[in-house]
Amino acid sequence: MKIHTLKVGPISTNCYIVEDETSKEALIIDPGAEAEKILKLIKEKGLKPLYIVITHGHFDHISANRELKAALDIPILMHEADVFGLQTGDSPPADRFLKEGDALDVGSLRFEVIENPGHTPGGISFYNKGEKVLFSGDTLFYGTWGRTDLRFSSEIDMFNSLKKLLNLPPETKVYPGHGWTTTIGNEQGLLNEL
Repeated sequence: MKIHTLKVGPISTNCYIVEDETSKEALIIDPGAEAEKILKLIKEKGLKPLYIVITHGHFDHISANRELKAALDIPILMHEADVFGLQTGDSPPADRFLKEGDALDVGSLRFEVIENPGHTPGGISFYNKGEKVLFSGDTLFYGTWGRTDLRFSSEIDMFNSLKKLLNLPPETKVYPGHGWTTTIGNEQGLLNEL
């Protein structure tokens, strides 16, 4: 697995392009803006993206959807509870909804879908068990968690989602929606703060 991180948009959203190095198939996670930058990397690396996946429906994670969908003709996947984000932003509708227990195969890589509402009702993470890698969206960050003072947010749901994520193996590397990477082990203390 090769992970390409692009910081995009006005609040530096982490857009990830995850590559299976053998097949060159790829997954685009949270294309928040700057479609041209994302497409340039895909072309330079000779990648074959299969899906655009959205961890949650806030504008800073979906704003390049329309341009990428038009350029690549691949499906947009997200949780159904966050479609309000697509309706208020300039994004095409989702092609498929994801839920807990679903999995996406990209070359030899398998990503399990974990539901983690709290920041939004339809927040999801993508977990690769084999390489112990988690793409956590705006649920779990380095040293903190996503905001719960926004419309549709829930502190109770966030607490339960963090408990679920922090039960993953401690060596799991976490790639959040903003900021720096961390590990599950580094963030175990967060539960004491909730």
